[in-house]
Amino acid sequence: MEVEIPGVGVVNVDKTVDCLGQVCPKPQLEAKKALKDMNSGEVVEILIDNPASSEAVPGIIKKNQGTHLGTIKEGKDFKLYARKE
Repeated sequence: MEVEIPGVGVVNVDKTVDCLGQVCPKPQLEAKKALKDMNSGEVVEILIDNPASSEAVPGIIKKNQGTHLGTIKEGKDFKLYARKE
């Protein structure tokens, strides 16, 4: 699946992690696990509807060999994109 991320361009998403309905720390743990299981250069989309988690996950991404490519807000939901380094 391809997604256009503002300021980054079009990227191919290799994996989606659905954290909708989950509260801290579950989305952070799921993001960490996803990055651990990915190959270098792959992109993950993390779906979150908890504002606190949407703010905390980019820090988790950075601490786990990832680059936060961007966040897209759609209504009450957030789509976070990260690339494994």
